[in-house]
Amino acid sequence: MDISVIIPIYNVEQYLKKCVDSVLHQENVSYEIILVDDGSTDSSGKICDEYAAKHSEIKCIHTPNAGPSTAKNIGYDIATGNYVAFIDSDDEIKPDMFYQMLHSGYQNNADIVCCNYIQIDEGGNISHTEHTGQEYVLTQEEALIAILIKDKIYSQCWTKIYKRSTMQENGVRNREGLKTEEDFIYNIQAFACSKTVCIVDKPLYIYTHREKSLSKDYYRDHISQYIDNRILRLELVDNIIHKRFPHLQKYSTYHCIFYYNELIGRICLFPKMYHDARVQKVISYIKKHSDVLMDYHWKLGFSKTGTKLIRFLPVTLYLHYRYWKSNFKL
Repeated sequence: MDISVIIPIYNVEQYLKKCVDSVLHQENVSYEIILVDDGSTDSSGKICDEYAAKHSEIKCIHTPNAGPSTAKNIGYDIATGNYVAFIDSDDEIKPDMFYQMLHSGYQNNADIVCCNYIQIDEGGNISHTEHTGQEYVLTQEEALIAILIKDKIYSQCWTKIYKRSTMQENGVRNREGLKTEEDFIYNIQAFACSKTVCIVDKPLYIYTHREKSLSKDYYRDHISQYIDNRILRLELVDNIIHKRFPHLQKYSTYHCIFYYNELIGRICLFPKMYHDARVQKVISYIKKHSDVLMDYHWKLGFSKTGTKLIRFLPVTLYLHYRYWKSNFKL
């Protein structure tokens, strides 16, 4: 079998049928679809059962709610395909997505194959439309650099297929219990053990941008856990690169500063967190690597003024500046 498509599901009754149908319409590939109902309280579980009853290639598992990472692992444990894909239950894929990706994967004996995507909001507006239409074959180091600086390779699992044997041999699994950062944590481990990575730079995945979603709402209600998850992700990146690819350390530092800066933009909205030791740690990391910050500040999201302020202002004063700046933009 070519590919196992794992779909973690939680309360997406209005989107689920389009998602599953788009996989059923895949052309010229052999596949199985593994639906993992992660304790849904709407009709999603019933929809899964109906599809499984009608289609022999669909397996359905119901499990108590534990989050998308756990659901993905449950699906992965029964997968039998040469490659594995994880897609979100409120999205869709184009009919030739897996054919194009598998063709590239088989032709180049790739451990991971990546594609591009388009984004559609709830009003039907389309964005993220830039792509080259080309295919690329990357070495391990080239692929690691590309994902660290977001050069045609994105952090989400749903833009990728993974050779199941490579992931099994290296013990690559989703980190259970996480509700943010789980995709990149999986990917950095996957890329670190993949010798060949292909990119099919075509918009084969259709991402639904929802104002209300688990990942978007999570940080507002769980800012402390969100900080922990982001720090976990970036410390893991730094440790893997430092130990196994030390000559790529600059790219790891670039990546960490970029995403720590994004984290600061969210922390500044919560004044109660300003004196938290973890926040001090985040800003200290950026100050420690001021050489990378100054060289790439415009790509890392810092203005010239912001670059100076984060280096020299006390942490709380800098966070007040970021809070003022975010309100000024609004």
